[in-house]
Amino acid sequence: MQQLFKLRRSLYFAALLLAAHCLALAVLMPLVLPVWAKVAMSLLIIFSVGYHLRHDALLASGSSVVALKLEGKQALLTLRGGRLLEGEVLHDSLVTPYISVLNVLPQGARFARSVVIFPDSLDKESFRQLRVLLKWGR
Repeated sequence: MQQLFKLRRSLYFAALLLAAHCLALAVLMPLVLPVWAKVAMSLLIIFSVGYHLRHDALLASGSSVVALKLEGKQALLTLRGGRLLEGEVLHDSLVTPYISVLNVLPQGARFARSVVIFPDSLDKESFRQLRVLLKWGR
């Protein structure tokens, strides 16, 4: 079974991020807050959508995960900039038919790294194989 997965940008994820951030902006507007606070929060929301679109959905950032290799409980993440991160796949990773969230704790790091994988990030068979490996291969 394939253990090396090359990720591609996810338009599903991009659409979901845009919708969630637009909803956050829409909820913010009717709140009774000073104008400066609304402007500041709006700018934070706009910055957030830009960052996460570039980093997580479109995989255009140098620190975006563009490939992953699984070997038991270990994962090797390849970043767009060429760096490799090796770490342990955590048990709180999520595997569903529509989305997989791979949580990896890189060696020597305090915080885990999450890789969000939608069905359009891989071809159909690779997405199925990844889900099987994550669900049963630990």
